Amino acid sequence: MKKLFYSLFALAMTAMTFTSCEDVPAPYDDPNNNPIVVVDSVGDGTLENPYNVIAAIKYAKTLDFGAESERNIYIKGVVVSIQENYNATQYGSARFYISDDGTPRNQFLIYRALYLGNKKYTDGDILAEGDTVIICGKITNYNGTFETQQNKAFLYSLNGKSEGGGGGGATGEAKGSGTLEDPYNPAGVLAYINTLGADVESEKDVYIKGKVASITEQYGTQYGNATFTIVEEGAEGTVFMVFRALYLGNKKYTSGDLLKEGDEVIVCGKVVNYRGNTPETAQGKAYLYSLNGKSEGGGGGATGEAKGDGTLSNPYNPAGVIAYINSLGADNESPKDVYIKGTVGSITEQYGTQYGNATFTIVEKGAEGTAFTVFRALYLGNQKYTSGDLLKEGDEVIVCGKVVNYRGNTPETAQGKAYLYSLNGKTGSGDTPPPSGEAKGSGTLADPYNAVAANNFASKLAADAKSDKDVYIKGKISKIANNGEFGTQYGNASFYISDDGTSNNEFYVFRTLYLGNKKYDNTSDPNIKVGDEVIICGKVTNYKGNTPETSANESYIYSLNGKTEGGGGGGGDTPQGAGTYESPLTVSQAIAMAEAEAAWVKGYIVGYVEGQVLSSGAKFEAGGSVNTNILIAASASEKDVSKCMPIQLSRDYRADFALDANPGMLGKEVIMAGQLTKYFGAPGIKAPTYMEANGKSVGKRVKFRKRR
Repeated sequence: MKKLFYSLFALAMTAMTFTSCEDVPAPYDDPNNNPIVVVDSVGDGTLENPYNVIAAIKYAKTLDFGAESERNIYIKGVVVSIQENYNATQYGSARFYISDDGTPRNQFLIYRALYLGNKKYTDGDILAEGDTVIICGKITNYNGTFETQQNKAFLYSLNGKSEGGGGGGATGEAKGSGTLEDPYNPAGVLAYINTLGADVESEKDVYIKGKVASITEQYGTQYGNATFTIVEEGAEGTVFMVFRALYLGNKKYTSGDLLKEGDEVIVCGKVVNYRGNTPETAQGKAYLYSLNGKSEGGGGGATGEAKGDGTLSNPYNPAGVIAYINSLGADNESPKDVYIKGTVGSITEQYGTQYGNATFTIVEKGAEGTAFTVFRALYLGNQKYTSGDLLKEGDEVIVCGKVVNYRGNTPETAQGKAYLYSLNGKTGSGDTPPPSGEAKGSGTLADPYNAVAANNFASKLAADAKSDKDVYIKGKISKIANNGEFGTQYGNASFYISDDGTSNNEFYVFRTLYLGNKKYDNTSDPNIKVGDEVIICGKVTNYKGNTPETSANESYIYSLNGKTEGGGGGGGDTPQGAGTYESPLTVSQAIAMAEAEAAWVKGYIVGYVEGQVLSSGAKFEAGGSVNTNILIAASASEKDVSKCMPIQLSRDYRADFALDANPGMLGKEVIMAGQLTKYFGAPGIKAPTYMEANGKSVGKRVKFRKRR
């Protein structure tokens, strides 16, 4: 009887519900009055069983910030909103959001995805809100935003309509051995590249065959190269990027047939796993071997026979110097000058009076597939170019200088440390290499490094690493760099020093402060000039692994022609940063940048701003009634407003960091992330996304990066 009663009661309640639905509100947290549907995670990401949006989000959460999925995955959903619809005039891709139920809950961003068939949109149906779609491609966790990777995903189906282009999420069958007789298909070269480490370039040229799928940069006379993707017919889901490849014959494009989607091509050259997540041809080290069956040769896939020993009487050929450089460690420079002989293959930067150097490739006649890059080499006589014969493709040259394995994957001459020994048999006054110079000194004030020793010390640092202590370097100014002498705008200067004031064995002093470890203010001392004798104190760095120099704003002139003002040996206010959490910008760096992308900044809380303008409203104290901002500086005792930076405190940060309620925060070190912009009429940060100081933290730590 009780069961019957409950059944009747349930039926009555059901009837009441249907008759009274107008009076029953939707769930309180749904602004659109839609019933909330709990969606489970389903699917495995294949074409046969695609992820739903909840499952795709769940998978994306497992990725590190900036990482992308190892394979293409399929996601099924309903279009919620459209930021950029498909059109034929600009990019041929689209940006839109999808969800499982077509509402804004649990959305996934489809970022610049190609059209049906994995092609750029030219014509066809465009998206509408409510469309049911299946997306195929790589996905990424972009700073906490779950989205498809730009240009690495496409619209597999639109309301049931499909033009293929996928492959079930797999990479397809790998084919080929990379030779001209048996070239890789796109899946084959991807498999080969995945065996290489991040940013490691293939040791030899390989051949890849496919069909042009999309063209990012067409061949033209400005750069002479092109960027495009290729696919294998019948396996269009597997796409390989050909990045800035030269034209037929391994030459820059000057004239000829342009690429079209659908063209059959064979590409020859080095390949690389760029940043460990982007397989592609190495920039400027690949070329179009054939276009629809037409070929002009240009290589043989091999590195050629290594010849020579690097002396003037027996110079290296390009293959020989590459073999020698491969014996050096990453970013290690040759201990001695070597000679390399060859024919100019292509010219990236011609000799001119602005910089006085040139960048070009040389090849050996009969083995043109093996090219060696001569990077920013001086002219005949080991001098800057001021006038003379210009380079032409086909010129016979001998180059002399240091060589380096840049980043472990780019053999080339060391920047500014090589020169044109001969041009079509003509030589200059530098018939023999300049003496390498004797390294002297220990880097102390009592025994400073000379320029040679400073170069040697900095060259042993890892790429972009800085010395852990200040060093002293003594020399004569040999030339003033392009940004000029000391001036009041930045208060620093860049120049070269050497032992004798000539261009031999120079060391680069980059953005160094003035006497007393201060910015130059033009109030008492004369400016610097060539021939002045200086002692420099500060940090040194191995910029990009190939340019020993002082670290920007972390060195100063300890003495100028015997005159000193002390300075202590600090070399700048604090170590300079890269704008990340691990290496935040200093306050002085952030002030100098003024307005830029979001970055991390580190300093000390020194006060707050009252009123509308920093210059008149800075208060170097705790307390007060202001809780909307704080003021930071590089030193906890700073009182100079020009060296301070205002930070906006949005509502979430006031309880923990505002000085009205937290006077103990005055003088505490703080690190924060946010957008560098004008605030109170000065460089500052508005709307921070994270802040931590004195054991407190608010917000979310994210990595900042640029899209490639």
